[in-house]
Amino acid sequence: MSTGQPTIDPTDRIAVVGIGSELRGDDAVGLELARRIETRSLGSDADRLLVVEGGVAPENHTGVVRRFDPDWIVLVDAVDFGGDPGSGEWIDPDDLGGESFSSHKSTPAMLRTFLARETGADVVLFGVQPADIDRGESLSKTVEERLGGLAARLVETLRIDERNETA
Repeated sequence: MSTGQPTIDPTDRIAVVGIGSELRGDDAVGLELARRIETRSLGSDADRLLVVEGGVAPENHTGVVRRFDPDWIVLVDAVDFGGDPGSGEWIDPDDLGGESFSSHKSTPAMLRTFLARETGADVVLFGVQPADIDRGESLSKTVEERLGGLAARLVETLRIDERNETA
């Protein structure tokens, strides 16, 4: 199910789409990671990075992504890949099957196909293993504790200039 980490050039334009519901515990991890990436991208990377909180209907935000004209689109979502809660993996959306694990309407594979066709961008999925997606407004303690490391891993992969953290 896992795919290799994407190779992103420091000049590539990247759209990060956080997916999930803040009303379903760890399903909100994609949204939280998108927010953390956005706060690290202020400054010199702002023109090459678009961060979108796609929520439970990320397909409703494809217009803004198309207008941005990215080279890469990174979908970030809670994905049950059988890992330890809070672990992250680069996932091939086709390996997830036809049903969405989470609360959103379209599957990651459908969204990837649509976005790739509409933008010509490479579309990848970073999945985070949830501990709990029952109704509840907060992330589980396990996932919450791993957010910093997951965000750092994404920032490194996206080649975001971390000097901007202190700006």
